[in-house]
Amino acid sequence: MKPIHIHSRVRVADGAVLATALRAPVERRPEPGQMLWAGRQACVTGYRRSVEGLPSYVLEGAPGLWAEEWLDPV
Repeated sequence: MKPIHIHSRVRVADGAVLATALRAPVERRPEPGQMLWAGRQACVTGYRRSVEGLPSYVLEGAPGLWAEEWLDPV
């Protein structure tokens, strides 16, 4: 997998991947508004690492934090 950097473009995973993530622990589940972004492209504008050390990203114009496994660099 290619690394994800600030200001890079990414494609959000499809709806099936995000729907599967709904079974993850609460803090790693997509928010309802994030489901609408399935398959779309966006620019990464921020980054945060959780207490567990898992990376999350902020996407321009998109709600919430995005888990690395939901994003594909373009």
